[in-house]
Amino acid sequence: MIRVRRAGICGTDKAFYKGTYRLLKSPLIPGHEVVGEVVEVGVGVDKSLVGCRVTSEINLYCGKCAYCLAGLKTHCPYREVIGITRDGGMAEYMVTRADVVHSVEGLSDAQAAFVEPLAAVVEMLELAPIASGDTVAIVGSGAIAILSARLISAVAKPRLLVAIVRRDSPKARYLEKSGFDELVPLDEALEYTRRKTVEGQGFDYVVEASGSPEGLQLAVELVKPRGVIAAKSTHGALVPVDITKLVVKEAKIVGSRCGPFKRAIELLKRRIVEIEDLVTSVYSLDQGVEAFKKSFERDQVKVHIAT
Repeated sequence: MIRVRRAGICGTDKAFYKGTYRLLKSPLIPGHEVVGEVVEVGVGVDKSLVGCRVTSEINLYCGKCAYCLAGLKTHCPYREVIGITRDGGMAEYMVTRADVVHSVEGLSDAQAAFVEPLAAVVEMLELAPIASGDTVAIVGSGAIAILSARLISAVAKPRLLVAIVRRDSPKARYLEKSGFDELVPLDEALEYTRRKTVEGQGFDYVVEASGSPEGLQLAVELVKPRGVIAAKSTHGALVPVDITKLVVKEAKIVGSRCGPFKRAIELLKRRIVEIEDLVTSVYSLDQGVEAFKKSFERDQVKVHIAT
């Protein structure tokens, strides 16, 4: 049992709140970007965990099925998912399994609550690596887009890294500190692609992290033939896509979600990825509704609920 200290509101939580993503459990306590202190352990669990500051992976897998035995535990068909199919961390206390907790000693609460989303970006680069010298476009200006930019800039070293953002985006200032070569207004994205990419045919790698149903179609327009689209939006909506153009381009769409917590914790501890400026609002637990409403304001990157 963990006494929760912080929980972040992510895109999936917001989709649950809006109703675009159908609740898989009702009623549901959301929250899977969590940090807290262990206050009680079950029978057979190491009692030295009590008092430790930890975060928890979100997938409670069975460990016995074909997927688990193949190392694909996050795809276990019998898994429970914290904050999605079982109650999560937007409460005073949360219960999880001892084998999926990670120590976050040495990280602030704000940093520790970013382990899960940063791990998801690490997973993206593991499933769809960026080659040396690639051109990369990131569509979006939210937390995942910014984390993607900061991690790609730090570890991938692309030849060209641009952000595709709305012209009036209030979050563009966070992207300016994320290692981009250029910020490209959304309404100029296609013209920029024609001018700046090889033969005007598109980017080697496009991260779709807009959180919008229209984002994937834009990514299809921006990616080059045989390029890669890394799909990160989890808005819960059906998406209109020109599949003919995707097939003709022979492009790949690679989805990714939950990733390696240990690697994310290491990146935060070594300050390879900075996140403190991305916590734009903090609310108390009894202000949960206000926190969710705030999270939809365009200048908000990440809203945290502190207990």
